[in-house]
Amino acid sequence: TVYLQYSKNIRLNNAMAGLTSATSQWLFDRGTLCGQHGLIAVVISANGEHQTLNNIELTEKVITEIQQLYPQIPAPIWTKVITEKRATFSCEPSLARPNSEVAIKNLYIAGDFISTRNVEEDYPATIEGAVRSGVRCARLIASY
Repeated sequence: TVYLQYSKNIRLNNAMAGLTSATSQWLFDRGTLCGQHGLIAVVISANGEHQTLNNIELTEKVITEIQQLYPQIPAPIWTKVITEKRATFSCEPSLARPNSEVAIKNLYIAGDFISTRNVEEDYPATIEGAVRSGVRCARLIASY
C-alpha cells in the first residue's frame, strides 16, 4: 500500500476505485471512508513489476498514474509505503478455515479468510470472499 497525503481538500470522485492496465490496482479515499481527509491509499496486490522497484520508484510510479487519472491533483505532501508480504492466506484446495461462529456467545466473525462452511463455495482472500462472509455473518446475527 502506498499512502499519499494531500491537502485536506483533495478528494477522489469515489471512495474506492479499481484500476486496470496500471501498477496501482485500488485507490481508497481515506477522507471519504474514515475521515482522514486528503489521504489516498493505493493498494497493489500479487506479484508483478512493482516488486523490482524500491519505495521511491514505486511511489513515483503511483503518483504518475494518479496524476494521469486526476490531472487536477498536485504532488502529495508526504508519502509512505507499507509492504505486507503475507497479507492473505495460502489459497489451497480444501484448506481448513475458521467459521463465523466462535466460542464466545453472541460473537460472530467475518473476513476474507472465513469459511462459508461449504468448501466448494469458499472464495479466496478477495473482496468478494469478504462480502460473502459478511453476509453469512449478518444472517447468523439476524437469526439469533
